[in-house]
Amino acid sequence: MRHRYEYSKVPDRRRVAGGHGKMLTNPRGVVQAAWFYEDSMMDDVNSSQSSSQPQPVNPSTPQPVQAAGDPAPHEPLTPEELAAVLLAKIDEIEAMVPNFQHHDRNDVRRVSAMARFAPELVVPTIATITAFGPAAERNIFDIPGAQLAQRRREAFAPVIQRLAALTDGVQFTVNSEQAGVASQALIFVSWAKSYAKRPDAAQLHPYVATMDHVVKKVLNRRKPATPVHPEPAPTPATGSSQLPPGARGFLASNMVRSKPVDEPEPVGEDEYSDEFNEALDRAVKEE
Repeated sequence: MRHRYEYSKVPDRRRVAGGHGKMLTNPRGVVQAAWFYEDSMMDDVNSSQSSSQPQPVNPSTPQPVQAAGDPAPHEPLTPEELAAVLLAKIDEIEAMVPNFQHHDRNDVRRVSAMARFAPELVVPTIATITAFGPAAERNIFDIPGAQLAQRRREAFAPVIQRLAALTDGVQFTVNSEQAGVASQALIFVSWAKSYAKRPDAAQLHPYVATMDHVVKKVLNRRKPATPVHPEPAPTPATGSSQLPPGARGFLASNMVRSKPVDEPEPVGEDEYSDEFNEALDRAVKEE
């Protein structure tokens, strides 16, 4: 009976005891298995396990230190330092704007009224001067300067919008922080007024009186003014001068309003959050 053996280079995965390899041969002398060593396999297992576990730090091993030329970590700026940095940035922006002029409230209306003519009047003016030779010879209108002013107006529009949004955002950020501080202060006022009733809180009384006075002062300052109601319409006299129902006299529209119109209140002027209202109610509550 003849045995058939396929030649294969796939190694035999059986481990050999004692670390010695075993070579299997077929009757024809074809090598079927390769040498494998258990010692080398165990070394691979040990090295993989040692790499996955944290290694203890040797105190004698020098640790990396910060180089002399590397910058030290920056500490947070104080509000005064940050304000100085922002003001310096604003000075840089002002210096970058050609012919920058500060806002003059005494002249702003006149300048705004004059500027309204430019967007629609500059284009036909340039076209006329370009097409008509005698107009160009008069040298009345600066075409390059007008074109530059129009380009600057269009280019600076998003910049102006962003700067206005930045101003509003900074103001809102500051007010938000102040609102949080005020809410905490009102909660403390409520606690202080309650604690001041204890016999050992005599030293607290002048502070409570001062804080209570401040709260009432702010509330009185924000109290809306009494609306002025229009006078009632005069009753027409009986007689021939009486108008028929639905008719109006010649001066009726100029004398009396047909329906009083209330002035709209600013949105959010006297509106607080629920937590703030609760703290305010407790702070002003007379006990």
